[in-house]
Amino acid sequence: MKRILYIEDSVTSQLIVRRILSGKNEVVIAPTPRAGNVLLDQSNYDLVITDFLFPQGDALDLIVPLRQKKSPSELPIIAVSGSMDAALVNRLLKAGVNACLCKPIKPPEFLMLVERMLLEPFIDHYSNAVNTVNCFQWFAHGAYHEYCPELQQYLTGKDRNDLSQRMQVLLHEQASQGTPLGFTTQERVRSYLVQPGPTAPVESSLQPSV
Repeated sequence: MKRILYIEDSVTSQLIVRRILSGKNEVVIAPTPRAGNVLLDQSNYDLVITDFLFPQGDALDLIVPLRQKKSPSELPIIAVSGSMDAALVNRLLKAGVNACLCKPIKPPEFLMLVERMLLEPFIDHYSNAVNTVNCFQWFAHGAYHEYCPELQQYLTGKDRNDLSQRMQVLLHEQASQGTPLGFTTQERVRSYLVQPGPTAPVESSLQPSV
C-alpha cells in the first residue's frame, strides 16, 4: 500500500481526496505546510499532494526545503490550486513540483495522475507558449480584406502582405497595452524518471501533443 501525504486546510477537500484515494493507498492529512514538514521528517511517503495557498503562506514553504532533501524521482510532488494559471505552473515546476492540477479536482483525471505518478514518476515541463488570435482574410472586388473579431478591426488593401503586417501591428499594440487577446497554447514535455538498471536508460522524454 502506497503512503500519500495530502496537505490541505479545507476539510471538504480533505474528505474528497481521501474518498478518491483511500482503499489502495494510505492517505495522511496535514492542514498546513509546516505540519507537512513535520510529518515528512517523522515518516516516509511515496507521494506528496499539496494545495498552493494557505492562510499563513503557500506551499513553497514545503516544496523548497523538501527538494533540498529528496529529488523528484525519490518523492514526487503534485500541486493543486484554484488559481493554477501558466505563470503559477512555471513557478511551481521551477521550485521542484512534478506536476500541477487545477481545482476543482475531477476524480477520474486526479486518480489517473496519482496512479501514474506512483507507478512511474515523471516531470511535466511547459514551454513555447503561443498566443493565438484568429483573423479572417479574403479577396473580393479586386482587393484583399481582413477582419479581426477580437479587435473589431476591418482592413482592406491591394497588397496581401501589407494587409497582414498592418493587422499584426494592431495586435501587437493592443497586446503591449495589456489587452488579453486570443488563447494560449503550450507545448508540454513530460520526462519520465526511470530507475537505472542493467539495460534501462536513466531518463527518457516524451512529447505528447496537447
